Amino acid sequence: MLRNLVRSFETALKLNAARNAVPVKCSRRLLFSQYETPTNTRKSLLTTATTGGIEVDNDYVPYRQDQERGTKARVLLDTLRERFRFTDDELQRILSDELVYRTYRGRSLALTLDTLQLEGVSRRSFLEYPWLLSLDTKRLELKLQLIKSMDIQDINHFVPFLRLTVPRLRKLVGILNSERNTMPHKNRVYYISEKLQVSPEIVTKYLSKRLFILEMPYEMFEKNLQHMIDYNVSPINILKDLWAFRYTPKSVQLRLERAKRAKKDKIMPWMVRCPEPILQRSLKLSLDELKVLGEFSSVVEYLAHRLGFSASEAKVIMDKHPQVHTVRVTKIKEVLDYLLDEAKFSKFEIAQVPRILCHSLKTTKERMEELQSHGCRPSSLVIVCRSRREYDKFLQNWISQKRTPETVS
Repeated sequence: MLRNLVRSFETALKLNAARNAVPVKCSRRLLFSQYETPTNTRKSLLTTATTGGIEVDNDYVPYRQDQERGTKARVLLDTLRERFRFTDDELQRILSDELVYRTYRGRSLALTLDTLQLEGVSRRSFLEYPWLLSLDTKRLELKLQLIKSMDIQDINHFVPFLRLTVPRLRKLVGILNSERNTMPHKNRVYYISEKLQVSPEIVTKYLSKRLFILEMPYEMFEKNLQHMIDYNVSPINILKDLWAFRYTPKSVQLRLERAKRAKKDKIMPWMVRCPEPILQRSLKLSLDELKVLGEFSSVVEYLAHRLGFSASEAKVIMDKHPQVHTVRVTKIKEVLDYLLDEAKFSKFEIAQVPRILCHSLKTTKERMEELQSHGCRPSSLVIVCRSRREYDKFLQNWISQKRTPETVS
């Protein structure tokens, strides 16, 4: 089409050579360089030309890198801001990406941006994966063709795979296409998305780092996935820790069943793959916590019982230092036993400083014994929870004040 267009202009220029006096050899340059052509000649070139009765429109001007103005960074930022309305913070995040930072100085990234945008890559994908802009254009086109050869719903569902090399991606696509007729939803990514009720974008975000999930035998993969769903493992925890899928379905089910019988309130994939001693210790801690809680269903209720408050009041006390919510009830019991029975602090003194429940019991005992040896019984537990520097400063001030009366007498 372009060749016919050029020939038509050459013919027209030959017939009107006397009037226009424009050399034929200049016609090709005039066709693609509207900014360097005189105004009257440009208007004649942009008008429709007829070749055999077919009308050709030459309004499109191809992108040219030499027409860019300003620094490479400024051109890239202006283009992104114009097309996607990114904020300054978002633009800074994109430009600070390691691959983008190393690439934009050497070549224009506008062509890559054009290619991705024409394929439907969204604003969200560019923000999530800034390295997309650094991809080589020729390899990018081949990768896009490979991904589109699968039965996909949206290119954004598979954007993370664009970071793979062409041979690696070709092998992966071949495996996925080979099971298209036997796989539910015709694609393993969409099958996982449906089973876990998680969007495909989130699935590929994690699967792109653990590609063995897409290449392992389907029967083994499907059984392990179903086991984790049956034992209420959180979908996001499954995706974040995919190594558990490398174990046989029987061993996976056995580990999950042991965790369930130990009354683990939150079963995690690492329990499938961790060494046996670690699993035993974790299960023992769970059983110890259940023993401490007894008739109480939560740590809040247990703390309320020990301090003599209502459950709502105990929650307010714990919320003053939110880290208390993450402390094991066995540790809370040990700290309360020491403070109430040995150190003789009141329930109100403990409630005023809930941070003490997070503090190391060993350090608490050492500091209390040291203070008692100097005749100090702190009016508040705050000083026991302070940093080593602040605690030492308090202790030295106490010792110096105690010695002052003796020196005067």
